[in-house]
Amino acid sequence: MKLPISVFLYLGVLAASLSACKKKKDVLPEGEILLPRTTTITDAEYSKKKDILVYVSTNPNQLNVFYTSQNKTEVIPLAFIPMSVSIAMDANSVIVGHDAHVTHIDLNKKAIINTYDVTCEAFDIVLGNNNWAYVFPKRDQWQNIHCINLSNGNESLSTGSSMYAGSKAKLHPSGKFIYVTNNGLSPSDIDKYDIQGGKATWLYDSPYHGDYPIAGDLWFSEDGKRVFVKGQTTLRLSEEKNIDMTYNGTVGLDTIKNSYDQNKKIFSLDHSVVSNKLYAISTDTLYWSDRPNMPYVWIYDATNLSYQKKISVKKFAGNPLSVIEPYFVFVNSKGDQIYVITKETESSTSEKWAIQVL
Repeated sequence: MKLPISVFLYLGVLAASLSACKKKKDVLPEGEILLPRTTTITDAEYSKKKDILVYVSTNPNQLNVFYTSQNKTEVIPLAFIPMSVSIAMDANSVIVGHDAHVTHIDLNKKAIINTYDVTCEAFDIVLGNNNWAYVFPKRDQWQNIHCINLSNGNESLSTGSSMYAGSKAKLHPSGKFIYVTNNGLSPSDIDKYDIQGGKATWLYDSPYHGDYPIAGDLWFSEDGKRVFVKGQTTLRLSEEKNIDMTYNGTVGLDTIKNSYDQNKKIFSLDHSVVSNKLYAISTDTLYWSDRPNMPYVWIYDATNLSYQKKISVKKFAGNPLSVIEPYFVFVNSKGDQIYVITKETESSTSEKWAIQVL
């Protein structure tokens, strides 16, 4: 039996539509605001390996696992108030830092593996790919990294030079090293620790002393060849000491005044090797000011660090006087979707957190 041409045309259009739907299935609607919460989000990390966003929040205390390709969130309750979180390189587990405790969680089973004691408040935490966790204390002044062997819960202190309380740290993409930026010191610096033997061992700091702003936080390029720090400085990375942490440029806003005492700060940053772009959130402050983060995601060419454009984050409370601040920015593995964790403040007692898709 012969079918009319119109039937073939209809089937062709239907097939094309289904194909388009398939392609767009793992892309969320632009501008959609996801998961608004009355709770406070205290820390977040993203894994491009599995395209999952993990974040910890209070009231109630919980780990939230947002599967961006499925637009689905799963929750794991926590016994203690979460302060920090770190996701494993293989994205199969996370470690959550608390006051005097750390919680190790299996993301595949959605279950707590174990909770360990630690003799400090976990201001920041890093999960190594060696079954060790590294805790960075919140209080006091010169401190060591608290190293937890997750196979037995034993705690030991890093060796070599100490770091300053309130430091921020991240695991290098090689899995061999942790880089640490200090807070509360002037000038701020960046240090390197070897974790190949389990316990962290201090190697050396940068070759500079106030020459370039560091300012106390850091984010790696995907290939691990560069690090971008809060003070807008970019540094080369290498296993050769004479090359490691040497100056490689400045990530500057279009309105920036680049001097040591008058520079705005990068609050969060992510790099996409696919799109060859950097995505950043900036403070709206000079050196000693305390004002909200600017309500934009700033986009740069990842090769030459040139500014390209900015994208506004959106208010959702309907109050023109509310203040919207981005706190974390991430880009997915395909480089075609941005996720921004925002806080909107309507009054001193009213805050609302959300994830925005840009």
